[in-house]
Amino acid sequence: MQFLQDALNERLQSAAEILDRHPKFRIITHYDADGISAAIVLGRTLMKSKKGFHTTFASSFPKDIPGGLPVIFTDVGNSYLKEISSIKEDTIVLDHHKVTGETDPGENKVFINPHDFGIDGSRELSGGTMAFLLSMAYDETNWAKAFYGLAGAAADKQNIGGFTGVNKSILENAMEKKKIRSRKGLYLDGSGIRDALLKSCDPYFPGISGRESVIDDILRDLDIDPEAPVNELSKEKDRKLSSLLVLSLLERKIPPGTIRSIKGERYYHPEHDMDIDLLYKLLNACARVSRPGLGMSIGLGDHTALETAMELREDYRTDMIKRLHIMEDKGIEELSNVQYFYEERKTRKGELAGLGMLYFLNQDKPAFGISIQDKDADISCRGTRDHVERGLDLGLICGEICSQLEGSGGGHDIAAGATIPKDRVEEFLEMANQRVGEMLER
Repeated sequence: MQFLQDALNERLQSAAEILDRHPKFRIITHYDADGISAAIVLGRTLMKSKKGFHTTFASSFPKDIPGGLPVIFTDVGNSYLKEISSIKEDTIVLDHHKVTGETDPGENKVFINPHDFGIDGSRELSGGTMAFLLSMAYDETNWAKAFYGLAGAAADKQNIGGFTGVNKSILENAMEKKKIRSRKGLYLDGSGIRDALLKSCDPYFPGISGRESVIDDILRDLDIDPEAPVNELSKEKDRKLSSLLVLSLLERKIPPGTIRSIKGERYYHPEHDMDIDLLYKLLNACARVSRPGLGMSIGLGDHTALETAMELREDYRTDMIKRLHIMEDKGIEELSNVQYFYEERKTRKGELAGLGMLYFLNQDKPAFGISIQDKDADISCRGTRDHVERGLDLGLICGEICSQLEGSGGGHDIAAGATIPKDRVEEFLEMANQRVGEMLER
């Protein structure tokens, strides 16, 4: 691929050779939307070549990996190269998270990490788009799979303010080849504009999303039919509504990149007439209710799975609106350099922290969501682009602290996670508060 440097193309070609010489594979991928996206890309790639595969969705590295099949890790693996080195079969590791130390997991294994090639894996390349690059290295006619890969990048918020870096090159080439097309509009969907605003948790509009009386007043004042489809509003009414929604974010001092992302180019698959925006939200809903396999089935063309996922997402959006309202109305706890909240559902905390940081939480401090399990505390943290530009690295912070608290952690500079003994949460927060302060004061 001409838009990639030679060294990365060579590494991808080595991985493609592994795909070429085996009839069946074990795919181990992260359970989130980006991980599902990567699995879809690889699944469709292998199906096209009449090769078999077995997919496992994991929240962390599996304790036991059955032998006998070559293994492909996607969106997971960087923190477990020692364990991967013991796998006897051919192995490919596609992970866009930062890794420190040795990045060669051993013989008959190909490790591909964008950071090794000067590419920001938190912004310019996701698990889904990395899987797409491998798909293209294996078969250069696979451009249609860019749609599924970019859904993973969007799920990881790499589309905020517009795709950049390798993601942007993938999008531009796919559009040139007419495998992806675009249309302008608000990033809202529902049975009508009222329904869309009632369920709009991503994007989330402070003081508006999910609030019936407020929405009814707005639509009445703007003379908009509540049942009107979002994409059929007149230019004038669309402009007025967009301006009002933007104002709700400006009042919270939300970064311009986030504000620009509520309306613009909507990229869609010309054959299926589905937006990347909608696909990633469906995959995300499937992941958050612990049904990643359903999300993969959507990408593999199962229409029944699509119908089920659409229904599931409706319930998921309703639940998320309730939780976001609680955070917006009551606020969350704050220390001098961080803010935090407790969330009973493990699969909700990361997204709540992320959406909160995007749309209404204190922009000066990264947010930590904490879920207490039987023995452990599971923690997800999110920052902003401004934090990262000022020196924040949440992945490094989580890794450092967990090494001292008998836990495990890591991730991106802007988004990371940790698992620690549940009786050490206060220690974690104190240490995180100190490290965040040190990084942001540089």
